[in-house]
Amino acid sequence: MARSATLAKLPLRRNAGTVSSRTEQAILKATIRTIARHSLSGTTIQLVAQAAKVAAGTVILRFQNKDALLAAAMQSVALEFEQARRAAIQGAGDSASAALNALIDMSLDPVVSDPAKVAVWYAFWGEARARQMYMERISALDHAYQQDLERLCRELIVAGGYARLNAEAVAIGFAGILEWQWQEILVSGPDFDRDNARRVARAYLAGTFPHEFPLHEEHRS
Repeated sequence: MARSATLAKLPLRRNAGTVSSRTEQAILKATIRTIARHSLSGTTIQLVAQAAKVAAGTVILRFQNKDALLAAAMQSVALEFEQARRAAIQGAGDSASAALNALIDMSLDPVVSDPAKVAVWYAFWGEARARQMYMERISALDHAYQQDLERLCRELIVAGGYARLNAEAVAIGFAGILEWQWQEILVSGPDFDRDNARRVARAYLAGTFPHEFPLHEEHRS
């Protein structure tokens, strides 16, 4: 999903290894599952506490109120995606084609795009008040992601001599393919065919950059 802007805007707690940190992580994971099951408006401190197997007072002690808890859950999902996105691009070195391939694998990784986490993304877009919270805290990461996609596409256009292609349009199309796959994850849940999703995304790149992304015969449709 469209997500470098500063991670300082994601003030997650960082006392990893302590009992407190483990408790907070358990609460955040429970919050993500609860949002996926009950929506943002249906999520309550009590439901989260039950899912995390802690007292409601423990949730309040660490996150003060429901809004802060929801924001922390959103930021947790966003930070995981941002870290995975950066690692994918950095791991590809100077190869733009390898970076785009890596972004496909990252976006469709079962951990990053777990159905419950995908549900959190869409939950924040589905409610106006929550959308404002998203825009204030996460939209800068979306912008950085899109900028990186445009840069990678532009590098391929220049290197491959694809003079008629527009980097912004190609990047939006690529992001749209991955966004559509996430919508399918939301609908299909654990039955989602990730291998086919990767083939579809790579078929888009093969149609756009045929020299850099040769489409094998068995993948043609």
